Amino acid sequence: MTSENIEQQIRLYGQPLSERFGAVVSAYNITQRRLAEVLGLSAPMLSQLNSGRRIKIGNPAVYERLVMLEQRAGTEDIDATLNDVEQSQPVLTTTQIQAGIHGETNAVSALASVIPPVELSHAVQALGNSAPTLVKVLTLALRETNGDPNGRQ
Repeated sequence: MTSENIEQQIRLYGQPLSERFGAVVSAYNITQRRLAEVLGLSAPMLSQLNSGRRIKIGNPAVYERLVMLEQRAGTEDIDATLNDVEQSQPVLTTTQIQAGIHGETNAVSALASVIPPVELSHAVQALGNSAPTLVKVLTLALRETNGDPNGRQ
C-alpha cells in the first residue's frame, strides 16, 4: 500500500514527499520537527506524509510553504527565511493551480477544481469580449462549479 501511495505522491507532486522534505531539511539544516512547524503541520502528519502512509497534503497553504522553502533554499539568512515562511498566509497561487491541473486531463475540470466560483465569475466579467475563447473556458468551468452562468442548478 505504501508503494502505491508513494506513486500517487509522484503523480501529484513530481517526486515522493520524502525526497522533497529531505532536501528542505538538508538545505536549511533543520529537524523534521522544525520543518513541520514551519509548514504548519503536526510532526505526526509530516511523518505520515514522509513515509507514504498519507498521500496528500490536505491544506494548500502547507504545500505552498513547502514550495516557498524549496525556492528560497540557499538564502543567506536561514532563520529569517524560516520565520517568513512560517508566518506566511499563502493564498491560491500558480503553484497550487499547476498542482491541481497536473492531475486533471480536462482544462475545464481542472480550473473548476482549483479556482473558487467567485473568482471565475470575476474573470469572466473582467475579460468581457477581449478574450472570447478564454471566457468560454472560464464560463464552462464556472458552470461545472455550479456557480451558474446559465448552467442553473
